[in-house]
Amino acid sequence: MLSATRHATNHQNGNGFTFRASNDDFAHDDPGLAIAERFATGHRNVLAGQEIYAEGEPCDDLYIVTDGWVFQHQILEDGRRQILDFALPGALLGFQSDSRGEMPHTAEALTAVTVAVIPRDRLGEMFAREPQFAIRVVSAAAGALNTAYESLTDVGRRTAREAVAHLLLRQFTRICARHPQTAGAPIPFPLTQEHIGDALGLTAVHVCRTLRALREENVLRLCGGSLTVIDPEALAEIVGSVIEIEEFPPPRHRARG
Repeated sequence: MLSATRHATNHQNGNGFTFRASNDDFAHDDPGLAIAERFATGHRNVLAGQEIYAEGEPCDDLYIVTDGWVFQHQILEDGRRQILDFALPGALLGFQSDSRGEMPHTAEALTAVTVAVIPRDRLGEMFAREPQFAIRVVSAAAGALNTAYESLTDVGRRTAREAVAHLLLRQFTRICARHPQTAGAPIPFPLTQEHIGDALGLTAVHVCRTLRALREENVLRLCGGSLTVIDPEALAEIVGSVIEIEEFPPPRHRARG
């Protein structure tokens, strides 16, 4: 479920939205993030288009995204790509059911990325010394599973309009959870129509047609590497998400001396 708080204002900047998203990302002030950083052996910088780990190969580390965007995907034998999820700062990558097995998917940098590297063999020590971190990791795993369920519903049962709206709303709330945004303000958004189509099983033409309709309805605009959500409530209504709205008094302006 997605929720948001709207800060009503009476000035020309419009309404500010602070979203509280149910996701598996570590918030920038999450104590678990500080714990993970202490156990990390270092940071790795990855250029856009490079792999953090690859499908079919072993991976001895876990990763926390500290900057940039990552996408996880699988490639079919005929070259078709299925995007499984997108990872933003705070996301935990590299978990698998068999710690000694091969990775079931590839994690690729969508933009320039920095990740904290945590050796998998240090997990036992981390959990023993920091049980709250273990609880947080379980919560993150549960959040990732819920995201997988939502993605399956996007692909299997939602219409193209609903699926595109839901994917964009989900990423938008993740961004706003870390950096509160003002409705109608453009934000950097590196996903292309191809990425959206590969995540939802839609053709680029179908994605383009859907985005054009949302733009003409004055719900959102996606172009030039930026996303502008003009009407978050209308976007949430398309997919049946709940936005909790609380009114706040307008911010006070400092008196000029």
